[in-house]
Amino acid sequence: MVAGLMRLPLNLRIERLKLFTQHAEDVKDPVLPVLYWCALEPLAAEKPAEALSIATSSKVPLLDKTARRIGAIGTPEATEVLVKALAEDDGKNAFVMLLGLQEAIKGKRVTTAPKGWDKISSKLIASNNVEIRNAALALSVAYGDETARGIVRGQLADVKATPTTRLAALATLLDVKDKQLPETLFAVLKEPALRSAAIRALASFDDPKTPAQLLAIYSTCTATEKREIVATLASRAKYAEALLGAVEAKTLATNDIPAETIRQLRGFNDKALSAKIASVWGTVRDTPADRKKLIADWGRKLNAGELARADLGAGRTVYANVCAQCHTLYGVGGKVGPEITGANRSDLGYLLENIFDPSAVIPKEYAATKIDLLDGRSAIGIITQETATTLTLQTANEVLTFPVKDIDKRTPSELSMMPNDLLTPLSQADIRNLFAYLKHNQQVPMLATPENAKDFFNGKDLTNWQGDTTVWSVEDGAIVGKTAKGLKANNFLISTMDVTDFKLSLKVKLSPNTENSGVQFRSVPIAGGEMRGPQADIGKGWWGKLYEESARGLLVKNDNEKLVKENDWNEYIIEAIGPKVKLTLNGTVVCDYEDDKLVRRGQIAVQVHSGGPTDVRFKDIKLEVIGQKK
Repeated sequence: MVAGLMRLPLNLRIERLKLFTQHAEDVKDPVLPVLYWCALEPLAAEKPAEALSIATSSKVPLLDKTARRIGAIGTPEATEVLVKALAEDDGKNAFVMLLGLQEAIKGKRVTTAPKGWDKISSKLIASNNVEIRNAALALSVAYGDETARGIVRGQLADVKATPTTRLAALATLLDVKDKQLPETLFAVLKEPALRSAAIRALASFDDPKTPAQLLAIYSTCTATEKREIVATLASRAKYAEALLGAVEAKTLATNDIPAETIRQLRGFNDKALSAKIASVWGTVRDTPADRKKLIADWGRKLNAGELARADLGAGRTVYANVCAQCHTLYGVGGKVGPEITGANRSDLGYLLENIFDPSAVIPKEYAATKIDLLDGRSAIGIITQETATTLTLQTANEVLTFPVKDIDKRTPSELSMMPNDLLTPLSQADIRNLFAYLKHNQQVPMLATPENAKDFFNGKDLTNWQGDTTVWSVEDGAIVGKTAKGLKANNFLISTMDVTDFKLSLKVKLSPNTENSGVQFRSVPIAGGEMRGPQADIGKGWWGKLYEESARGLLVKNDNEKLVKENDWNEYIIEAIGPKVKLTLNGTVVCDYEDDKLVRRGQIAVQVHSGGPTDVRFKDIKLEVIGQKK
């Protein structure tokens, strides 16, 4: 009987759907809710008021889909149905109706407020429900309400507001290309929690101040943020001049500009820009003959003896900088290009051909398209979705959604998203290390450098760390190791980076102080979940002592209890340079030790020691790599 609903004319479905959707027990049925929606969906398009009435009173959840379907119609009559329902709603379904109205404005910068919105918007914006308040504000902004825009600008600029609230405000203003947004974004660039979003947002505006503002912060940014700055400066021809000027002035290194960005810059077809590319970045080769010669040359250079000299950890670092944005290897990386964990990586010829001539074979799903916007912005990527109003493009750095009406031209590319000259900026040692890493049959730690040390701990989650997530987590910007019942064996959270000479600063709080913890450094994981290598100890009777875990044991023993702040934050600085190790506890040097037997390279880890219930926290973590050239 239910299946027969789809065969009934729309006007005869209404009463049947009212009746069938009153059975709450159908919610758990794997088929019936789907059948109800299939019957209701065409009704929502033709008779939105009746469909919304059925969905509102239904015991089976249909309202969310129905409101969005009505909103997607996009006509004034359809949106007025949702506004009327909002006016009559007691607050129970308000957020769902607002989502339907948001569906109606997709792909539109500014649109006219629907009839009746002015009578209900103030109440919605004053709601105690954050979701309702923000959704109503976003709609009023889209409807051109300057008062609402002022409120949202204030949310973005409010340093006391949560990052979530401020990022939502940024997205709302960006959707309508608010002309005042760039000035606020320039101030936001100073704040790490919002910096990435601000950098990406600036690409949407043709503001002459943008290049100088971004280049001014470049040296203080993480590797990810630097890539985002480069992507934003490559989005417009005027910005690109400043980008290449910074390379010429050596403010940016040549290898800070990836090959896919160079291809995008060449796509502007600007002779002066192309000449500058050749001058500061290098010649870009296009002919198959060049490809074949290059592959043959590197095949000779990367012989077995050369690859045997490679530093696998350094190769992973190169991979992270050059390849990981687009490809996933060992579960880490982007989804723009194919997953390569299971590829034929042991075959040097396979790697050479795919890296130096990636356009030889391009799967359809990875075909690139160049999008030129009416405002002068340009982007290259894979079109992942297109509707009547919006186009979604996956670039090497991010997912972009453009209103279709803003697109001036789209040009399908015969070239792979992966550029031919991806490795042009790299040294022979970098290329050797990269190929050796790609050929290797298991994951290795990444060599820490002055560049990627900024990504050692991001303050948000356990990216670049490995450990038991039932013990380890991140709370309020701190790494937390917590056990309610204690542990029978030591437990470690291990950084995925290898360090050589370094300085590590952090603050640690151990509760209770009678338990034990520590910071491993230049260490390696061993069987049984243990670590081998030196450790800066933490805990009553152990603070400031140097211990060699799973090896020689206590190396430096001294009494530092008078320096310890029990159940409070204690500052630890660990420095290891060559055979020398120096530990500083709350401003006092407690260990200055030299030992040629100490290993010179390994991973950093934090520990929860076996024993009773423990809560240990590490915050304000900063890693500095010493002695390596940037």
